[in-house]
Amino acid sequence: MKKILIVSFALFSAFSSTAQFYYKDIISNKQLLADMAAYKENKVKRINIKSFEDNGEESESFFCTKKIKKNYKLTELFTRADMAPASLFVSNFDNEGKLLRTNDSSSIIVKNMQYKYDDKKRIVSIFSTVSSKDVDFNNSITEAHIYKYNGNNPAQLQIIKNLNDTTLILFSVDENGNIALEKNTKTGKKYFYYYDAKNQLTDIVPSSEDGKRLKPDYIFEYNNAGLITKMTSVEEGSSNYFVWRYEYTGNLRIKEKCFTNERRLMGSVEYEYK
Repeated sequence: MKKILIVSFALFSAFSSTAQFYYKDIISNKQLLADMAAYKENKVKRINIKSFEDNGEESESFFCTKKIKKNYKLTELFTRADMAPASLFVSNFDNEGKLLRTNDSSSIIVKNMQYKYDDKKRIVSIFSTVSSKDVDFNNSITEAHIYKYNGNNPAQLQIIKNLNDTTLILFSVDENGNIALEKNTKTGKKYFYYYDAKNQLTDIVPSSEDGKRLKPDYIFEYNNAGLITKMTSVEEGSSNYFVWRYEYTGNLRIKEKCFTNERRLMGSVEYEYK
């Protein structure tokens, strides 16, 4: 399962109703568009992804490849591994490189996401549908994210689940115009965003419900080109965390390794571009 964890986290984020919406909706979208621009600049048409276990041996029964088609308007990511159904993740982009929709499908679950933008190329809505079915279970969940802006930054987000359950998320900025606070008005939960001197996101820190010292959910480090070289993520509901280290050739990521908080290597992924 190590290989599945690493590749799924690195290549796309699954539909999630958890918080940190600014990071997952806005920042992650910008990172994806930057990746696509790098593929186009380097004339990449295919990416083969190899997974390696903690002993350095290539993972058995694992296959993952990403194809880029239609003049960089469509990508297809196919993944197959033991203990998990094969899946196909399809992304569609417009002429300007903006992500329009994604479809993630396997034999037991289908996830669809649709993105809409305003004339300033800002995300104004994301509509998600997750449908799962097997012999004993059939269910469908929808979630709409509706953004309103103040200048270039989102001021509020409406989250509408299954067309009738609405939550309002408010945002505020720091003295440099970066999003500094995300607050759920229903639960009172807050997330604080911190940046370095280059206005690069460095920490995402949830508020503490028990008065204990605040601890980041995510920590990011960058190289001189602004590419992420290290990401630390805390396992949800636990004090354990994972450290991801990334290597690049130019602006293309070629390798990533995942370590536990005990500094034990869980596995690694290598990217081959064609």
